[in-house]
Amino acid sequence: MKFHSIATVLFLCGSLATNAASLTAKMDSAHIGMGRQTAVHLTLTQPKDQDFELQVEKDSTGKVEVVKLKQADTLKNNDGSLEIKQDVIITSFDSGSCVVPPFKYVNIKTGETLTSEPLALEVNNDIEIKLDEAGQPDSTSVKDIKNIMTIGFDWASLFYGLLIILFILLFFGAIAYVIWKYIYPIIYKYYKKKEAERYGRIWADPEEEILPIDVVAINKLDEIKAKRIWKDSSRIKEYYTDVTETLREYFCGRFNISAMEMTSDEILDELKYKTEAMPIIPELKSILSKADMAKFAKAIPTEEDCEMSLANAYLIISRTKPVSTEPAQDKKAKKEEASSAIISNSNNI
Repeated sequence: MKFHSIATVLFLCGSLATNAASLTAKMDSAHIGMGRQTAVHLTLTQPKDQDFELQVEKDSTGKVEVVKLKQADTLKNNDGSLEIKQDVIITSFDSGSCVVPPFKYVNIKTGETLTSEPLALEVNNDIEIKLDEAGQPDSTSVKDIKNIMTIGFDWASLFYGLLIILFILLFFGAIAYVIWKYIYPIIYKYYKKKEAERYGRIWADPEEEILPIDVVAINKLDEIKAKRIWKDSSRIKEYYTDVTETLREYFCGRFNISAMEMTSDEILDELKYKTEAMPIIPELKSILSKADMAKFAKAIPTEEDCEMSLANAYLIISRTKPVSTEPAQDKKAKKEEASSAIISNSNNI
């Protein structure tokens, strides 16, 4: 019976010890420089059914200040109790020894209060003050605080800032001018030429002298004639390609047909309905026939045939070139001038 009573008492004591809450406080460093900071680590162990809240009281001496309360971290122990860890950052601006006031946790349900032990803190003055021979602070080592300086408007900075902005604007303006003046026209001309070739037309640069289409064709035939590449049998295909492409480009502008995309038979079919082109159909048929044989059947026409094809190309352009109206206008103007002169002479008589 006595043994049973002793066991019961021990069990109750163990239960009370398990359910009791405890609080400990440790400091990172007990020595800091004036104005420096250190952390106080608080560890609260409590039963899981209890709820404690930290209450920070001000130092009655005013020497220790709480800078920041960090977020609490809660851990669960094996026996079911909770371990709450929280750091408090403190500082002091008074040199010498001081005491960090105890930190207090209050049970929200029961009002029970847990208080940590006060901690000793030593605050050192980091400023080294030299003493003179009399033991007084040396005036050269300790100086009074200077007054706030009044700074006037900095015109120099404004000037240099505007100068930099102006330089940047000029730089990008120069780049834009070069692109617009030199690069853009090249891209524009290239695009226009490709677009004209796609639709079988010839694009004329408005900045260049616009020559009549027959003059352009004659100039190209002159270049072909000057090269005389038909003398080389291995370049017969290249020769007929140059001649036929010159005629195709001429037909595009003269008769408004897509000759660059047509076959030889399609070109002949289109031109036989054109009154101006009817006289040159036999010569054109001869050129296109020899060209197709050279390009697709690998035939090698004689030099006489090549020269005859070039002569026929000149003849085709000569017979179909647009008729200029300038001579008729000149004749009309001359007639009007002559009539005016006759009338004037009659009046004088």
